[in-house]
Amino acid sequence: MARIENYGHELPTEQDAVKALADLVGPQMAEGLWSLAVQALGMRRPVVDPAALRRVAEHVMEVGELSRVAGRSLKVRIITYEALARTVSS
Repeated sequence: MARIENYGHELPTEQDAVKALADLVGPQMAEGLWSLAVQALGMRRPVVDPAALRRVAEHVMEVGELSRVAGRSLKVRIITYEALARTVSS
């Protein structure tokens, strides 16, 4: 994935999202929640498009308190990455 100089982070991936969720709810629950969210949105795994990742993150945020934390974190990372990418390419 593309890396923005001086930001130090790459664009988040589906794997990053599931790992962050797993840190809060456990690996099996994270895989299940993510897969159900992807399916509910009519998507297929792996989710690679940043806009699609953001949609899944928003959907995961609706499930519960812990998943809301992981979903919001992913959404913020994607938005931050996209905003910095726009300023770098401008």
